[in-house]
Amino acid sequence: MAAPRDKLADLLWGDSDGEHARNSLRQTISVLRRNLMRAGADIIQSRKDIIGLKPDTVGVDVEDFEAALTARSPQELEMALASYGGPFLDGFYLGRSAFDDWVALERDRLLNLALDSFEKLGRLVDVETGLALADRLLAMEPTREASHRLKMELLIACGQHDRAMRTFETCRSMLKQEFGVEVSPETRALWQSMLPAANTASNSVHLQPARDGPAGRRFGRPSISVANFVNLTGERGDTYFARGLVQDIITSLSQQTDYVVLAGFSPLQKHDACDESKIPRTLRARYVLSGSIQRFRDEMRVNVQLVDATSAHNVWAQKFDGHSENALDFQDRIAQSVVLAVSLALQLTNWKVRDKSPPGASEVRRLVNEAYTKYFEMTRDSLLIAMELAEKAVAIAPDNARAKRTLSVATSMALAFGALPWKQEHVERSLRLAEAAVRAVPDDEIARCILSFAYECAGRIDEAIVECRHAVSLNPSYPSAHGDLAELYGLRGQISEALHEANEAIRLGAHDVIDFWRHHSMVVAQFAGGNDQRALEVARRVVSTKPGFVRGALYWAAAAAATGNSEEASRAIHHCLSQLPHLNLSNVSPGFVPRYVEDHHHSRFLEMLSRAGLPSS
Repeated sequence: MAAPRDKLADLLWGDSDGEHARNSLRQTISVLRRNLMRAGADIIQSRKDIIGLKPDTVGVDVEDFEAALTARSPQELEMALASYGGPFLDGFYLGRSAFDDWVALERDRLLNLALDSFEKLGRLVDVETGLALADRLLAMEPTREASHRLKMELLIACGQHDRAMRTFETCRSMLKQEFGVEVSPETRALWQSMLPAANTASNSVHLQPARDGPAGRRFGRPSISVANFVNLTGERGDTYFARGLVQDIITSLSQQTDYVVLAGFSPLQKHDACDESKIPRTLRARYVLSGSIQRFRDEMRVNVQLVDATSAHNVWAQKFDGHSENALDFQDRIAQSVVLAVSLALQLTNWKVRDKSPPGASEVRRLVNEAYTKYFEMTRDSLLIAMELAEKAVAIAPDNARAKRTLSVATSMALAFGALPWKQEHVERSLRLAEAAVRAVPDDEIARCILSFAYECAGRIDEAIVECRHAVSLNPSYPSAHGDLAELYGLRGQISEALHEANEAIRLGAHDVIDFWRHHSMVVAQFAGGNDQRALEVARRVVSTKPGFVRGALYWAAAAAATGNSEEASRAIHHCLSQLPHLNLSNVSPGFVPRYVEDHHHSRFLEMLSRAGLPSS
């Protein structure tokens, strides 16, 4: 609860010069101290150039709200959401652009937190309560497609297919009218899945409840059944350990909003693993996580596997060794590793990617999985943590290709987000690591894409395109390969090819965690093609989804300037400089942003950034 005086002065009096802003701050602090002391409230503290609030004297509802959203049970989450009374500082405008811009970003961030949490709660409660929450979501933000989709899923779950169809039509009309776009592939797939049921229901007098299908299909998300682990040694203490481990895994997986987690049934025999008739109807799921416990004296071994129940394909498996005297630490380590590995395995499965690089020893696997989890958070802080974890993995196993490519992509993305200073040594190291990973496993499409990204950071666009094309040839269903190729084609001025690849990436990716990057590729192409209005519309979406992605915000500024929206362009530049104050026309491109290959595209990009207000040096 503290900030430098200069930062406060600039935030609250940014339209004044530095001396006037500091004088205004001093006068305001003086008045505040006097009035607060009259009321017996001593809450302001200062030391040298820092002004702050005494934490033990001030309660902040935003902090309480965000902390409460980590709740695990529906009841706790409902109590947390009860504290959300409406938009942040609704109707309060200071008339100072820096402060008002900050408030607008916070307002959107907190609204999105509330919307996501209401949606999460809607999937945890019964259908009737969930429908009420879906209606509340739509009242809060009528243009949010995910809320319409949630309502459709819940209506399908209780057999009301006609109402679900009407909800789809409402959603489609709204998106067309408000944004001029069609529904997402995910929403369209949900609509197509109920067409036969809707036709049947419309010919019936009464709507019947829908049959319980696999939960993953019913709610449109992958579902995981966690089986009770088998105690192979038969000792009672190991049975308690197994039960506690399963509960830890269920709890951790349940915090992931991407999955439906179905808990605790007795493990099937091997020959029954894919026979749905042997599984209780309420526990049928797309994936089954099972395991076993073995002990020899003080040594313990836990084997865990994840199986696709529809195809009997073993998605992932791993063994963990530890000591029984440290049972709780061992249990925590396994639960954390399982959740990380399952999350990444299902992400790759969704992309139809099989990781061909050897995983290495268990500690290397854990570090790499944890690094990827931080990587996919895509913030400047998380990317530095991902680099640190990947560095540890490389230190343990210097020849492990998976660890090398992880450190390479974390480094490249840290450069792209401005988490690392743009230095040639970082670029060259990322490139060396990626090249080594490709040499070790030449048919690894993930490593090929990572090498392409490193080439792009180095400004070697043609070589980057070659690697991306190779990745697509290895796996035509890999969305990241198409998305990266779209940006590269855009940088080279091949507009139609870029837009084709971007649309293919968006179709294959189905709104995953890096969907914003694929839309950014579309912006790069649209701007190069002179379709500035469309570039602006998509750039707004990119920045709204990922405010910390300054590359995207620079294109937002350039597109706004190109369409004559000077005020918006200025606001976009302020957004960029508030995060990376060192950016200017001399270092932005080439450097932080890859350079367009064609000189006229590059010159126009810099000209629009200059017009938007990016400093010359």
